[in-house]
Amino acid sequence: MDNKIYIIDDQGREVEMNILFTFENNDKKYCVVYENSNEDELYAFYYDDEGNIFTVDDPEELEMVNEVVSAFDEQEEEDEEDA
Repeated sequence: MDNKIYIIDDQGREVEMNILFTFENNDKKYCVVYENSNEDELYAFYYDDEGNIFTVDDPEELEMVNEVVSAFDEQEEEDEEDA
């Protein structure tokens, strides 16, 4: 499985993004991604079955995504401690 997607940024440049993880909520599919140059800055998108991606900009939806990212981070920390 290829864990990369390419996004056109505001300046029209193609940017390679790494997929950190994907998840579904209320029949909507999401992906959380980051650039190689800045792994600390995450971006969230939702996508459809045709592969189109859309920015998550609804405040309630962003809050839900942030909660999922926090839970993911906590699990990653636990996994590292157990290793």
